[in-house]
Amino acid sequence: MLYVADRLPVINRFTAKIKSPQIQVLLVLTASVGLVSTPIGGLINKATTGINGLLQSTVGHWTGVGIVSALALVALLMLISDFVSGVKPRTLLLAAFTPALLVMVPGPIGSGAASTLGFVVTQVGSLVVWLMGG
Repeated sequence: MLYVADRLPVINRFTAKIKSPQIQVLLVLTASVGLVSTPIGGLINKATTGINGLLQSTVGHWTGVGIVSALALVALLMLISDFVSGVKPRTLLLAAFTPALLVMVPGPIGSGAASTLGFVVTQVGSLVVWLMGG
């Protein structure tokens, strides 16, 4: 993938500005987003919604949404911060798990996150196909 990106006339100007570790983070993030935008993301959301439903009488209705949303937001902010300031070993882990955390938010918020991530992946894929002349 990196070889092809370096040889395409339009993309190589863009990739020249991005260092290799950052490209690796983008590739891991793309793979993770692609995975959670499949029916697996929906299953993850249904499972966490079910667990939240079982626990809501014990811990409250919005507790699961609040906890997982806070975790996802912190992971996303850390990912952005690491990406901008310099890639660290934890950045690849954040890139792999942040999309899954977004989908794990119980109820329609997590389901909406899965749909949104799927839409973004589809649009980026279409752009790549267009850039390659397809």
